[in-house]
Amino acid sequence: MVVTNKTDSVATIWHFMAGRGAHEKTLGELKQNFAFGSVVTNDWDANSTWQLLSALTHNLVRDFQLKAGLAAPRQNSRKRTYRYGFRSMRTLRFLLIHLPGRIARPQGRSELRIAAAPEARGRIESVLDAIAA
Repeated sequence: MVVTNKTDSVATIWHFMAGRGAHEKTLGELKQNFAFGSVVTNDWDANSTWQLLSALTHNLVRDFQLKAGLAAPRQNSRKRTYRYGFRSMRTLRFLLIHLPGRIARPQGRSELRIAAAPEARGRIESVLDAIAA
C-alpha cells in the first residue's frame, strides 16, 4: 500500500516508487563489500564510527569512479534514478587491484612493477591519466 499526497496518475506514482528501490543495491554493496553490517565491538561509539567509515569509503570509491571515467553515464527514466552506472567494489578489485606485481629496487629506488596483460595495463594507465587531468 502506498499513501501519497501527489496528484499524479497511478502509473506515474507506480514508476516513481519502483525507481526508489535503487537504494537496495547500494545497501547490499555496503554490506557485502564494505562491511557496513558488521558489529565489530560491543561499544556503540566504535560501531557507529565503523559504519560512518564504511559509508565514507563507499562514497570515495564512487567519486573515484567518476573522476577516473569508470562510471558510465546513463539516461534517466521514470524508474532509473541513477545518473551513472557504477561498478561494484568487487569488480573494481578484479579490474584494478588484484593484479600480479612486485616491488623492485632498480638503482636503489622502489618501483612497483605490474605483470599484467596489455588490456589491464591500458585500463590502469587510462585511470591514471584521468585522475591526473
